[in-house]
Amino acid sequence: MKTKIVILISLIILLGACPAHGENITFTSSGQILPGEEWDNVYIYNDDTIVDMLGGSADWIATYDASTLNVLDGSAEVQAFDDSTISISGGHINFATAINNTTINFLTSDYTDALITEDSATINMQGGSVERVIARNSGTSNLHAGSVTDYLTAYDSTAINIYGYDLIKTGSGGSYGNGQVYGYWMNDAPFVINLRGADTYSRINLVPEPCTLVLLVLGALLPRRRL
Repeated sequence: MKTKIVILISLIILLGACPAHGENITFTSSGQILPGEEWDNVYIYNDDTIVDMLGGSADWIATYDASTLNVLDGSAEVQAFDDSTISISGGHINFATAINNTTINFLTSDYTDALITEDSATINMQGGSVERVIARNSGTSNLHAGSVTDYLTAYDSTAINIYGYDLIKTGSGGSYGNGQVYGYWMNDAPFVINLRGADTYSRINLVPEPCTLVLLVLGALLPRRRL
C-alpha cells in the first residue's frame, strides 16, 4: 500500500513538472514560448504584442496586426501577416514566409528550408543558412550575408537585392542552367548562389557596398591617359 502511495505521489510530482503542451495557443499580449513547450498552432495578435520564442516547438506560428515575434531558439514554421515583424536569431525554422507588408529579419538559424516573400513584404537576410530564397507577387528580399545552399528564384514584380562587392551575375550555367550570382558579402565572406527560373536573372539587383561605389565614381571621374 505504501509503495502504491509513493508511486502515485511521484507521478503527480512529475506531471506537475511537465512543460505545457496543447494543440493551440493565442497571444493577445506579450509573452514567451519556453523550452519544452510543444504547440500545434500559435497565433499572435495586437499591435503591441511581443512574443519571444526561447525554445520548444510549434508546427506553425502566425503573426498578425503589428505584433512582433522574436525567435531565439526552438523549431517552427513561421508566417507573418498584416504589418507584423518576425526576427529570427536562432533555432530551426522549416519555412519563414512574409506576406502583406510584413518584415522578416533573418539573422541566423540552425537550419531553414526556405525564406519566402510575397505581396509587398520584405525579408532581410543578415546571416545564417537557408536552402532557398523565393520572391513572388511584389515581394522583396535583401541579402547582406549568410549562406544560400540551393538557389534564388523570383517571379512577377519582385526583387532580390544582393549587397556586397565584386558582385557578378550570369544568365546561364549553375546547377539549374539559369545562371549564378557570386562575389563577397560586406563581411568579406565569399559566396556563390544558383539562380533558378527563366525570369530570375532579370530580377536580381547587385548593390555594391559604399566603398566600391566610391571607387567606381572616382574611376569614372579620373581623366584617361591617351595612348
